[in-house]
Amino acid sequence: MATPEIIFLALFTLVMAIIALESEKISRGIVALALSAFGIGAIYYLVDAFYAALFQLLLYAGVLTVLIMVVASTLPEQSTGKTAEKDQVIGEVK
Repeated sequence: MATPEIIFLALFTLVMAIIALESEKISRGIVALALSAFGIGAIYYLVDAFYAALFQLLLYAGVLTVLIMVVASTLPEQSTGKTAEKDQVIGEVK
């Protein structure tokens, strides 16, 4: 039976996963992904799956999050398109 702690962690994990998917900033998405992985690891721990929790925390919350951070840091800065709209408006005014 689901305890209140498991339900809370499941909702927390779901919210963090949605934030990770919908975030426009890469750094915010990476942090939300790591928190989501920690939430899944905590659920494994609460249902007495200690080895699954350990692997979840080590691999997903640790190694993969660091790997994504390294890849994201090597990517060039991306424009949001807002400056292009400003340039077009300024170009039309002139």
